[in-house]
Amino acid sequence: MLSKRLYSSPLLTHLKMKLSQLREVKSFLASLDRPKQTQAAVLKRILALNETSSFGRQHDFSSIASERDFRDRVPLHNYEDLRPYIERQIEGGAGERSPKPLLCLQTSGTTGKPKLIPVYRETLRSYRRCQSISSYAQYISIKGILSGSVLAIVSPRVEGRLENGMPYGSMSGAIAQSLSKAVSSRGVLPEAIFEVPNYEDRYRLIAALALSDANISAFASANPSTFIRLGEVIWRHSESLLRFIETNDVAALGLQLPHKESSAVLSAHKPSRARAAELRELIRRHGRPTFSQLWPNLRGVATWTNGNCALLIPALKKELSSEVCITEMGYMASEFWGTITMDPGLNGGSLTIQDNFYEFIEPHAWDSGIRETHLVSEIEEGKQYYIIVTTPEGLYRYFINDIIEVTGSYRRTPTIKFVQKGKGVTSLTGEKLYEGQVIQAVQEACLGSKINIDHFVMLADRQEMSYILYIECSYEIDIINFAEDVYAHLGKFNVEFGAKLESGRIRSAKVRRVAQGTFESQKLMAISFGQREGQFKTIKLQYQDEVAFPFHEYVYG
Repeated sequence: MLSKRLYSSPLLTHLKMKLSQLREVKSFLASLDRPKQTQAAVLKRILALNETSSFGRQHDFSSIASERDFRDRVPLHNYEDLRPYIERQIEGGAGERSPKPLLCLQTSGTTGKPKLIPVYRETLRSYRRCQSISSYAQYISIKGILSGSVLAIVSPRVEGRLENGMPYGSMSGAIAQSLSKAVSSRGVLPEAIFEVPNYEDRYRLIAALALSDANISAFASANPSTFIRLGEVIWRHSESLLRFIETNDVAALGLQLPHKESSAVLSAHKPSRARAAELRELIRRHGRPTFSQLWPNLRGVATWTNGNCALLIPALKKELSSEVCITEMGYMASEFWGTITMDPGLNGGSLTIQDNFYEFIEPHAWDSGIRETHLVSEIEEGKQYYIIVTTPEGLYRYFINDIIEVTGSYRRTPTIKFVQKGKGVTSLTGEKLYEGQVIQAVQEACLGSKINIDHFVMLADRQEMSYILYIECSYEIDIINFAEDVYAHLGKFNVEFGAKLESGRIRSAKVRRVAQGTFESQKLMAISFGQREGQFKTIKLQYQDEVAFPFHEYVYG
């Protein structure tokens, strides 16, 4: 068996990446040169794979001869429409796809009942291919990104078991499992750490092992808030973390860990007085060292950079030197892996057209009741669309309620970015305000005032016919002027909003500052109700009566 040292050697890493180029990358690039033909072939393969399932028989997949037939024969679905068929797949009932799935991915559902997404052996092969291509693109574009260790923070691969004994877990865990040996062998964190149930304990353990390794060259985690939170934990618990680095004594961290997790931490760490002394000197010189000071070999950060997550990128950049590239991890959900970032410098997402069949509808058409879709080869740069996906795993013409924007093209296939969830839309009196417009207005107001807002959410009060923007900021700002700027920009981006606010049909639009830690409290509340940390996102525009967290109780001053 090859040793971890050999697996992580620069030569072997280079050879693995070259092999990826010869196989997966070459095939993917060829598909991007022929998007129309590729998508037709993928649809044909998905239909053949599932034609004997109950859904396939009901919709006569075996007789569908074209994309037009498919769109005419099969209606659009949400998850609840498909849930009975998915559950039969998971149970492995007679007449369903065989063999049964290996596991399920679980994500929150709109009804309170989790969505379960079947994962087959072919699904894991697809993930491995996508991960291999993504790693290759980063390797050739970001110099030195795999020269050292990799700090990858994910959710547990297995989080529990269904009544039939089938394991379920997270998308990030499944992706971590699909990493090549050349990449996974560089990982700083043992898998057992992600199974620590206490949120705070888990972060402290991650911080301890990450700080112990001075040679980290890559960060990876879906949500940039994970890294910002990591920085806060390092600063708050720096002394106990340094004592652990010196002694390898888990008790120094003040945690009571089960034997499995404690053993995993101890086996992943060797005490180092030299590293502890180096960190103490950094703290003495800089007060609160940045990530690039703590890890001078850091070259790349893979995370989500679009939608709500875009608001956290400025804070993350403050932790990084100009030599560190922040690259888009890709548009992905528990339901499917949507894009691969082929050019980390531009961060455009190339659709996984070899794996899934895609359709698109413009938001205004959807709102008007139009259900005629566009194919990959028909969408246009600069336009936004709802994305609809058909997957080999049993999602057929699935409306995920995500809005994407076409950013350009790579080869001959459009590139996209995630903009917002479709449910981030409010309308008190016909204004149809979109989350993306609110995000843009806040960004413009911050830029004009030269301030940074840590977190925010705008709530629409249907009873009062008004809007309140709650913001969390670490220093005093001129709330009145900031409010005027935000709503002036919002009126430019949404003329109906501006007109209705000016006419009094929207009665008021205010800004309220909340205490530090408010949005962290919201996150902890969601986690306590069972939401997975890695999936938590604050929807920036919501109706007040649909939000459980009492923001008004945290208003500052």
